[in-house]
Amino acid sequence: MKAQIIRDFHENNSIYNLFCDRLKNLITDLLRQDGIIIHNLNSRVKDIQSLSKKIDKKVGKYNTLTDITDLVGIRIISHLESEVNLIEKLVRKEFKIDEINSIDKRELNNDQFGYRSLHLVISLNDERANLTEYSKYKDLKCEIQIRSILQHAWAEIEHDLGYKGKTQIPDQYKRNFNRLSALLETADKEFDRLKQELSIYEEEVSELILSEPQNVSIDKTSLRKFNAENEILIEARNFLENKLGWKYINYIDNLEEIIERFAYFKMKTIKDISDSLIENKDLFFKFLDVFTEGFKYDEISTEIVIYYFQHFLAAKSENVDYVTGYLNFEYKIGGESKEFIETFQKAKNFN
Repeated sequence: MKAQIIRDFHENNSIYNLFCDRLKNLITDLLRQDGIIIHNLNSRVKDIQSLSKKIDKKVGKYNTLTDITDLVGIRIISHLESEVNLIEKLVRKEFKIDEINSIDKRELNNDQFGYRSLHLVISLNDERANLTEYSKYKDLKCEIQIRSILQHAWAEIEHDLGYKGKTQIPDQYKRNFNRLSALLETADKEFDRLKQELSIYEEEVSELILSEPQNVSIDKTSLRKFNAENEILIEARNFLENKLGWKYINYIDNLEEIIERFAYFKMKTIKDISDSLIENKDLFFKFLDVFTEGFKYDEISTEIVIYYFQHFLAAKSENVDYVTGYLNFEYKIGGESKEFIETFQKAKNFN
């Protein structure tokens, strides 16, 4: 019986490989369409040696090749534990689920530790199986493993150590295994909680900027919102668009640099930036007019105005050493200190 199963697998190996590739591409597309960003997706077709070991391990369970449901395997690794549920929902919507052979290994008893993963055995649903390009895979199955990065880390380390589950661990080491397992499980849940809190902050930050900007620190989220919604920055972008014909793209590629440079000016909150923009608006617009003379861009990112505002703040000091410090602060900027100061002085005398 084993020999027949292996012969059948060998004869059908090419179709299993095609099915594997087709599923990998399909699931990748489905995840993208649903806006689910994953860490990694791997696929494989079981090799002959692994198949032989599987049959030997469970003598009498497998009578035909179709009894083995993990000949094709796909592993999806999410960033967060909560995303496993989103991926499961998508898989259940798009495929038939073999509930008998599927198993949820995420829920462990109080005295258990170790491998945590969701295993779903799937096949094509009728609608997709009736399509010409999928019809040849109609009766094939695949095991999809879904787990978070930290769940995957435990599985890899556990495999490397050669121990799986509490019954295989020597008694004197079970306490350490329990502690490590609890740490990873706690970390998974804390990352989820942190993501939820950050999402709430992103939803509330616009209102916070309006109501209490002195309490809003300069960070990625707050600066993006401020850059997009501040009236002076919007007016400045419109000024440059009308003057130079620039088209803006909503892409900020050096936000970290901009955030760190505000520290050079001792600015810590959104209110610090807002107050300085209000105080220096007229002079800043004159500086923009002079500084950008002759600049040509087809497209430019929306943060460029706030970037130029930092140039203005440095040049406004009219101090060569101060401007040099700015140009070399954390990320080096091209240009000469004297040129920045001369641009500011020209703007200051501009009528």
